[in-house]
Amino acid sequence: MTFDEFVRAEMGGLARFAGALTGDRYLAEDMLSDALVKVARRWRRIGSLDDPAAYVRRVLVTTYLDDRRKAQRRRTDPSGDIEVLDHPAPDVADAVVSRAEVARLLAVLPPQQKAAIVLRYLLDESDEQIADALGCATGTVRSHLSRARATLRLVAADGEGVTA
Repeated sequence: MTFDEFVRAEMGGLARFAGALTGDRYLAEDMLSDALVKVARRWRRIGSLDDPAAYVRRVLVTTYLDDRRKAQRRRTDPSGDIEVLDHPAPDVADAVVSRAEVARLLAVLPPQQKAAIVLRYLLDESDEQIADALGCATGTVRSHLSRARATLRLVAADGEGVTA
């Protein structure tokens, strides 16, 4: 499989994964493009793997975690000018899932826990696959997931009856 064929086949899933990790469409696009540039350079080796998509997700997680570490250095103030802001089209998925609520809940989690939750519940990956993506032990994955679920329960309970 060529790199172009891979990207055509997997772009939708990778974009959703990146979006769930970042909680920001534009940051997800930037992060995904950065990860794909890294992968394209080594595609001969990566393309021959049994599951190149898993490797690319690992690169995405690493890129996301690196980006979070650097975020403090790049902090900018948001614009108060409404004319500058992008006005996206309404999302048809809002009828099914409240993205704002999911984003609010995920925003309280540390990056490693957030990545573990997204890998488990968006991609339905096993502890071993998540451990491989995060570069940690399966016991650490279970710990991340347990702590994240406990935090999410507390935050959801505190926010009951409050809409975003």
